[in-house]
Amino acid sequence: MAVVQSVMVKNKEYDGVRLTIVGSQSGNQYYNYSEAWGVRNYINEITNPTASLDSVSFNAYLSFTSSGTSMWQFDLIPMSIGDTVMVESQIVGLNSDGSKGYVCNIFGGFRHSGATLSAIGSGATYTTKTDFSSASVSLGTTGTQSVTFKVAGDAGEVIDWNLHIKYTKGFHTLTFGSGGGGSWYPVPPPYEES
Repeated sequence: MAVVQSVMVKNKEYDGVRLTIVGSQSGNQYYNYSEAWGVRNYINEITNPTASLDSVSFNAYLSFTSSGTSMWQFDLIPMSIGDTVMVESQIVGLNSDGSKGYVCNIFGGFRHSGATLSAIGSGATYTTKTDFSSASVSLGTTGTQSVTFKVAGDAGEVIDWNLHIKYTKGFHTLTFGSGGGGSWYPVPPPYEES
């Protein structure tokens, strides 16, 4: 019987990482750059000097303005075969004269089988309080490429939105093909022996 030993390495915080969040609204594409922080976890076999990324957590922030019922879509989390992600986000919106507000707490997860990118369970859970008639936030997917936030405004309102985004992404090795050991930049740091 073969004995394989693995070690989790570099459970190390990182900060100042630039997260690119691509948004679209009314046919225009917007690139939003958010400085973020988080933790990357690598795993490797003791006999193999190359570590694979096993998990990453990310905390970031996004701010934008909606006018009327326009819809914003943000492709937030790129996904590949074998990836899972758990998303926890808080969203706050305030209209231009401060007379109406919107708050929402979202919790949900997604998995990528290679053929589909699907919500885990019955989809995301939303806890929402709002003064608006139709403003809304939803968490979904764009094909099999990305987990997506969609934010809709309210008729006759200019709303300033703040999204506080936290997600934990796992890279899993699937038994039927490629996957796992995700591709992430920067590359893993070298293993340090004590």
